[in-house]
Amino acid sequence: MPLQYETLKSVLLYMEPNIRFRISLRMPSISSLEKRIPLKIEDLKFSFFDTKVNKFSYRVGLYLDYGSNEIPFNAYGSNASGGSYKDIDQYGFTIYPGLNDVLPGDVDLRRGELYISSNDTDRIEQNLVQVLRIYKMELAERLNQQYIDDDETRRIAVGPWDELIGASTRERAAKKSVEDIQLAIETTREDLMPFNNRRNNWTPPYTACIQLSVKSTKGFQFQRVLYNKYLHEAEKAIHTRLFGNRREIISVKNLKIDLDDQVLRFPEGTILKIENLEVFGWSSSHFECLTNIIDPSSFPIQQLKMESFLSSLDFRHSIAREAKSLIINNDTNEIDSWTPILLNLTNRRVCLMNENQRDPPNDYVDLIVNWLERGRPVGTTFSMGLKNENTAKQCLDTLKQRQEAQGSSENHVQLCINASLMLNVSYDMIDHTGSFPSEYDSNLWLRLKVIRRRSE
Repeated sequence: MPLQYETLKSVLLYMEPNIRFRISLRMPSISSLEKRIPLKIEDLKFSFFDTKVNKFSYRVGLYLDYGSNEIPFNAYGSNASGGSYKDIDQYGFTIYPGLNDVLPGDVDLRRGELYISSNDTDRIEQNLVQVLRIYKMELAERLNQQYIDDDETRRIAVGPWDELIGASTRERAAKKSVEDIQLAIETTREDLMPFNNRRNNWTPPYTACIQLSVKSTKGFQFQRVLYNKYLHEAEKAIHTRLFGNRREIISVKNLKIDLDDQVLRFPEGTILKIENLEVFGWSSSHFECLTNIIDPSSFPIQQLKMESFLSSLDFRHSIAREAKSLIINNDTNEIDSWTPILLNLTNRRVCLMNENQRDPPNDYVDLIVNWLERGRPVGTTFSMGLKNENTAKQCLDTLKQRQEAQGSSENHVQLCINASLMLNVSYDMIDHTGSFPSEYDSNLWLRLKVIRRRSE
């Protein structure tokens, strides 16, 4: 018995988003209803390779169907991973249509105009033929056979010989087994296919398809259609089918955008209300572009996590400045102090995840002294990752000698800021149970917290 309209609305409202998507796509009769019902997503991630909604991932790729013919090595690997993320022309050359096109609704995260390289030049073909010739010569030598140029390699005579390519290819070939050399010959021939197709006006021996791969806890599902639009257009179409044409703002608890120097293909008119945001090395311009798809009621966001480098950090935008909690996944290989940056952060809670290569290590006493002199709002809490407990002990030993010190223990000291505020400084070890920490991971937290002074 079909569900009544109001009952169906209630069922869809509390249904897991990916199940809603699937039902809506398979049953066009309820698609318009599904689009009118508020959508709530726990975790939403956009990356170069796929889009993840909770525990489901959606990936658009170019699948090459060779039918009953043998699939070349590179094409087999690409197909098995969900399809290539690069467009091709009628001969098989990689092309980059729309790389710098920003369509209505898209979020422009480029740092500037993206460079479009050429991969179909005579010089590239000449270099590939040179590589093929060296591998075939090496194989003949290994098999104690006489090498003779054939139609594949004879073209090397018509162009210049690149000594650097020759030397590096010979060096690689000398380290390969016979099987690996044979594989290198096969993949180089595969790279030469588009040149042969163009020269002879051949149609490639495959049918190009756009493949949508949907991964869930139950496995994979695939849908393929003929390659009749470019991949960035297909990606935008998928995002529109999932998130577009909705009357209500989409609620997202955790939004992660793992894209750098690219365009996020996003449906026009779709707005997200978010709680937490995670990004990679963004500048103020990136944050400003993001505001076009974020509902103003999301700000200040609850938590912002971002990878950042001292050489390119940018916390000037209000999204970064006003986030209630700021988590910085900083580069462990840097050598400069983070104290000047931490001094200017106005967030109530800050976590600097990693200790870098500064020598001697930063014990943050200068940051703490600044707080004692200038004060901070009640509840301000900073946590800095350290690798060595001696660094934390040195910090606390220095603070215990100050006149502001009011009480202390082995891993804790309390200092007076003014008549109404106190500063707690402590450290505690990080529990790595169940994880596989690297040599760069922090082993303890140095914590600073401003509290109210208890009345006598």
